[in-house]
Amino acid sequence: MRIEAETRLSDSQALERRIALKIRDGGPGHVLLLVADTRSNRQALETLRDGLRATFPLDRRSILGALRDGRDPGASGVVVL
Repeated sequence: MRIEAETRLSDSQALERRIALKIRDGGPGHVLLLVADTRSNRQALETLRDGLRATFPLDRRSILGALRDGRDPGASGVVVL
């Protein structure tokens, strides 16, 4: 599992390329995208929701629940903190 943290979402295509490179270079696995809880980031996530859903299918609740139980979430997802 890899973790990517973003304080400001501005270029979703660049973000997806960067994460795809990490996955390619790091081998199989998934990515947890941590995003700062700001108004602009929430708006960006709403705009990008459909495009990001394929890459990051899990939501915050699923990810945090799995981590709380000591389990791997099993897929990539976005957590807004």
